[in-house]
Amino acid sequence: MPLRLQLRYANKPAQNHVLFEGKEYLLGRSDDCDIVLDDPSVSRYHARISARNGVWQLQDHNSQNGCFQNGQRVNSIALARLADVTLGPVQCRMELVEHRQITAESSFRQWRQRYLNAAAENMLRETSLNNLLQNASDTLTTILSSDRAAVIFLDAQGDISHCSGYPEWLGGQTFSGSRTAIQHAVDSQEPVVLAAVHNHAELAQAASIIKNHIQALLVFPVIVGHDVVAVLYADSQAEHRAFLDTDLAIVRSFSRQLSMALQIQDIEVRLQQLQVS
Repeated sequence: MPLRLQLRYANKPAQNHVLFEGKEYLLGRSDDCDIVLDDPSVSRYHARISARNGVWQLQDHNSQNGCFQNGQRVNSIALARLADVTLGPVQCRMELVEHRQITAESSFRQWRQRYLNAAAENMLRETSLNNLLQNASDTLTTILSSDRAAVIFLDAQGDISHCSGYPEWLGGQTFSGSRTAIQHAVDSQEPVVLAAVHNHAELAQAASIIKNHIQALLVFPVIVGHDVVAVLYADSQAEHRAFLDTDLAIVRSFSRQLSMALQIQDIEVRLQQLQVS
């Protein structure tokens, strides 16, 4: 049975890999590894994973910072159907999956891209700003398969001025997401995507993260001109939910499309004002 390996880093999205029986996989920092772990604390050749007689096994490759399970350093272990192992500082979740599940997940990724393409065309044609925002929030919820997702607009000071999407966030005062993560994305004009928030040195200590039990989050700035006018926000309070590099890629594409649609809306408003005057 195939094995899904999910790599969870402290400061970037998770990565999924599917491993198949009949091949030995070398994990490490070196580019010639079968699965590259992008962290300086991981050894160049850190560990090996292979299936023997239908049982997946992990073996340490004399790594400097070791392999750990349940806080104990291990040299060789047989992996259960669901196993959490740490290679250096990188959290690895390993899970046996059926072939049909792999096929279904691949089909979903293809469908998601088609859905986004169709939604982007609709956004570019939309003449009502309210409808545009509702369509954008619906699209974000769908492509991330997340209930706690919203398009959040900011005022000149970078505070939440309007929220379209997750109903409980429609009033800025009741927002139960991470304002700290939003501020990071606004200040840097770069996305903040964390698969395991508790591993992030700064955000793990943020009051909003602790109070609202946020386990994973994604914040992507929507830039019009040179300014961040909104963020695409999603988080999860579920312990094992992680946002992936594939989620980041599709949200990046969606952000570009939404930015374009907002610019078209702004141009149309200005043209209407010129006609009135």
